[in-house]
Amino acid sequence: MTFDSQRGRTVLFGGDSGNAVLGDTWEWDGSFWTQMDDSGPGPRADHAMVYDSARQVSILFGGRDTGQTLFGDTWQWDGQDWTQLANSGPSPRSGHGMAFDSGRNRTVLFGGFRTDQPPPIADTWEFDGQDWTQQADTGPPAAGPMAFDSIGARVLLFDGQSVTTWSWNGASWVQIAAFGPPTRTGAAMTAAAGSIVLFGGRTFVAKFGDSWSFDGIHWTQVQDIGPSPRGAHALTFDSTRGAVVLFGGQDANAVLGDTWEHNT
Repeated sequence: MTFDSQRGRTVLFGGDSGNAVLGDTWEWDGSFWTQMDDSGPGPRADHAMVYDSARQVSILFGGRDTGQTLFGDTWQWDGQDWTQLANSGPSPRSGHGMAFDSGRNRTVLFGGFRTDQPPPIADTWEFDGQDWTQQADTGPPAAGPMAFDSIGARVLLFDGQSVTTWSWNGASWVQIAAFGPPTRTGAAMTAAAGSIVLFGGRTFVAKFGDSWSFDGIHWTQVQDIGPSPRGAHALTFDSTRGAVVLFGGQDANAVLGDTWEHNT
């Protein structure tokens, strides 16, 4: 899920319904979800999406189907149609992190998982709207949610397994924090009004419903009242209305289809 700032719409594609993976496209205007084009990428989950503000399109890469077949395709959504882009680039994977660096006009991708996991993939790629270029073959211990810090002009990644926060400046990864939210996977993170917001996640025995904010140096827990504990949800920031938007995920019992907003 990502936010199209040109059109003022949150864009969501596919996901795991619990019984099948989906291939539908939806947009949220702050009041209603509208189903859009039903053609485009094949049904999938655990893919990543960002909004390329320089080219005013949403970019999707990778993911998996129900049979754990991995995808390595790149697509763009312009608000009306899906178009497949690069035929080469990162290897097929799921669970990777991705963010758009608006300072350098590059989509940055890190890590993910193969079907022969472990170990996780640890490469870094950048997409300029036409071609993928590998930038590094080492980095954080594992993939995690990513967001662009416009104040620090850097891409941030939170590795919930090692509880470390990393930054990418276009040339190298640097660890910038060794403390933060408790150990978890499946959290979601977004840049929102000058800070980085993270919500939820899970371990083998628990789900989290906590919210955290990162100021570039320290993580601070900011809210405990809101969506129920969950993991594998989607999170983005609606810059038009100044609201963090959350959709879906999985709690201890079921796949969720609820939508929440937090006004920043």
